Amino acid sequence: MAETHVISALTAKRSELAGLVAHHRKEMIRFSEEVKTIDATIKLFEPDYRIQAIKTKRHQKKNDFFKHGEAHRLILDILREAGKPLSTNNIAQAVMSDKGIGEEHEKALQASILTILHRQKKSGLVGTTGKDHKGNCIWVVV
Repeated sequence: MAETHVISALTAKRSELAGLVAHHRKEMIRFSEEVKTIDATIKLFEPDYRIQAIKTKRHQKKNDFFKHGEAHRLILDILREAGKPLSTNNIAQAVMSDKGIGEEHEKALQASILTILHRQKKSGLVGTTGKDHKGNCIWVVV
């Protein structure tokens, strides 16, 4: 026979998830109605407009680690202060230390940092000089 505390925890979790599903279903219906209203308004102004040609914009969840533009400056500061090339992992460790971010957020933080570094690379602010033994890129200020 199953332990009552296990069953109790599982039913509580199921209840929570079912509530989230119901909430998000309602949100989806509300968003769908808003899209239909906007489509009708577009057609009101331009009856021949091809609504299907409008590309869907991807939703991106913003991280809570940084304020707007803070990560960009912080990463550049870390690279400048180091005075030597740093791996993505080293940069993440420095950011975690600076911001007081716990180890449980390391993967998400590294992903954010990598995205920012690639954006900075496209802008010509940073470059890579190779990879470390773990396969992490080594970054340097250009």
